[in-house]
Formats: sequence, structure tokens, C-alpha cells
Amino acid sequence: MATPKEALTGAVQPININHHAKAAPPNQAIANTDSVQFTNSDPSHTATVTFLGAAANVFGANTVSIAPNGGTSSQLTPNQSDLTVDYNVAVGSWTGGPFSIEVGSGPLEIDIVDATGNTNLGTAEIPNNGSLYFKNELTAETATINFSPADALFDSNGNSVTSQTVNPGSPRAVLTGRGTNKDVSYSIDMSPIQPDRVATGNGSIKIGQT
Repeated sequence: MATPKEALTGAVQPININHHAKAAPPNQAIANTDSVQFTNSDPSHTATVTFLGAAANVFGANTVSIAPNGGTSSQLTPNQSDLTVDYNVAVGSWTGGPFSIEVGSGPLEIDIVDATGNTNLGTAEIPNNGSLYFKNELTAETATINFSPADALFDSNGNSVTSQTVNPGSPRAVLTGRGTNKDVSYSIDMSPIQPDRVATGNGSIKIGQT
């Protein structure tokens, strides 16, 4: 009789947090079957990792605390595949981030959440050659996103994207970011425009921080 095959078990990918609340590597790629484990190298302060945005619960709880002086988190295994999640770090009086974990080969989701164009990730991070998409959570208004500078975000055909329209209640096509320590700013205009509305939708995307 053939021996049944065991379920695939991935590798444990380490992320170190230092006393200035910096994660190393700042952009960690893992396979869908891998897990991540945080180590806190600060000698005296607990580190708190807070996952952000639509994928905040990809490892279960969206907040993880790590004891000081070489303490480690549990091995965190994703419950979803092919996505990117951002997170912030706090250690003592220091804060850092966002940093990113790319699970499989999936994009970061940024949601447009209100009629002034605000998003659930005002500051986002993807790795070099990582990807993202915007999703319009509103059901009656169209969002127009303007990006600056050019030659940072690209469509599936390799064309630089400086503007993108996202229909109501819909996600938009995935964009790929290219660069190292490159910052992209964006502004969001919603239509139809209401006379008493003050547009506040804007944010930034860091690509490939080191």
C-alpha cells in the first residue's frame, strides 16, 4: 500500500525588529505555505506589530506583541494566498513602517472608503516589482486617482500609469511598482462632485524601501 503524502509545510521566514522599530528585511516575500516569525532585538521594550488594511487578519489577530531581548513571536501562517499585507511596528517611543509581507505573488489592496476619497492605507508599502490595486468601496461614486511621479507604477503591458479611474463598488486593474526607495504620491477625486465637499483623498506609496 502506498504511503499517504503529508501536507506541504513551508519554511519559516524570519523578520528582525530593532530598537528603532525597523524591520529587516523591510519587504519579506514568503510562499503561500510559508510562515513568518518576528524577533525583537530591543533589549528592554516589547515590540508591537500591527497589520494594516484589507489583509490585516491574514495571520489571524491583526496585532502581535514580541517580548524584548531576543523574544520571538509564534510562527505566523497566512490563512489567505497571493496577497500583500502592510504592517507598522512600535518599540518603546519609536515607530516604524509601513513594511510589507508578500504572500505568494499577490497584490496589496488599497480601499477607497469615503466620499472625500480617503483610503484605508494612507501610507502604503510594496516591494520593488511588487503590486497593488485600488478598490472603490462606494456604490454611487467614481474615483479618479492621479499618481506622481511617472515611471513608478506600470500596467500589465508595461506602460507607465499616472491616472486611473475606479468605478463604484469595483476593484481596478493591478499595478506593478518599480524602484528602490521610490515614493509615489497620489490624489483621489470623486464624482459626481458635491458643492459642499472638501476633497481630502490623498496618500503615498513607497516602493522597495531598504
